[in-house]
Amino acid sequence: MLKKMYYLFYRLISPAGERGEYSGGYWQRRVRQEALTLLDDLDRGRVIEVGCGEGFFLSQLAAKNSHLEIWGVDNNADRLKKAEERCRDKKVNLSLQDASALLFDSDFFDAIVCINVFFNMDSLKSIELALKEMKRSCKNTGRIIFEFRNSANPLLKIKYKLARYYDGTVRDLHLNTYDPAQIEEILNNLDLIVTRKKFIGFPVPRIAPVIMIEAKKR
Repeated sequence: MLKKMYYLFYRLISPAGERGEYSGGYWQRRVRQEALTLLDDLDRGRVIEVGCGEGFFLSQLAAKNSHLEIWGVDNNADRLKKAEERCRDKKVNLSLQDASALLFDSDFFDAIVCINVFFNMDSLKSIELALKEMKRSCKNTGRIIFEFRNSANPLLKIKYKLARYYDGTVRDLHLNTYDPAQIEEILNNLDLIVTRKKFIGFPVPRIAPVIMIEAKKR
């Protein structure tokens, strides 16, 4: 019954092009929309999405701003192939890479976006390694945009604990929430400062399901 209700709800809220995809889902789509708005003031420069999945965000960004130089990397060849198909008529550079070992020069990007990724990582250490590499690749005047699922939201924690019983696509995935204080500690350790913060999905910031961060080098 729980499984049937989930897939009914999923079909109702998911655009046809995202149904059944790894990167599909309500929160995933909300996060992409918020990340796009954070880039509204960037009309030129180099932007990369780390963990681009099937290319939903990249295709929207390229359609919205044709003056940007856009890259996307992912550690899964199948998802990257779908991203190539989705972005085939757009100027997007795609490659198979891991977030903890980006194959780009230091101080290369004006904006680095990593969304709908950290909740599937296995640990805070993996998040720290990824953010460290993003910092290296980001210009001193650039920005790093990412989000994490908030452990202070009780419904989200329950959802992730039960997800493997009703959603067959997540059985082999990590589904992690994090304490905002843990994320802030990582940023402090990496000497990154928060320039903007968005609380997504609930009017009370402390228990918002998703917290989006824009950070830059100190």
